Amino acid sequence: MNLTMKKRMAADLLGVGKSRIKFNPEASEDIFDAITREAIRGLVSNGAIVIAPKTGVSRGRARLRAIKIRKRGRGSGSKEGAKGARRGKKTIWVTKVRSLRGRIKVLRDRGEINAKTFDTMYRQIKGGQIRSLKHLDSIIKQYKK
Repeated sequence: MNLTMKKRMAADLLGVGKSRIKFNPEASEDIFDAITREAIRGLVSNGAIVIAPKTGVSRGRARLRAIKIRKRGRGSGSKEGAKGARRGKKTIWVTKVRSLRGRIKVLRDRGEINAKTFDTMYRQIKGGQIRSLKHLDSIIKQYKK
């Protein structure tokens, strides 16, 4: 039984695509006998011909795509301008100082450095004498000796 013409006619009548037209297998003989548009309309009202719901892109997949698009063009070859143009000097300074201060607080709480050493370190960090965490560690080693 070839039902392609019936499917095309039903799709045209209902104003949807051919892929969304579904036939009820129990009413296959009635569908096969239907040759007029009126007969097709009757089968639609009986429930022998049904319109399948639209299938779309899930929101999760759409969000994933949006994230991928946002991440494009961020490689080193696409970066323009000076280092400070993308991330300001003050922002870099603040993050560095916060990490250094956090480190010396942890060391003080553990008892690895005393309060006096902590104070001197704190002032050195504020004055910009200590460049990085690695530099801080080397200075602490000197204090321990």
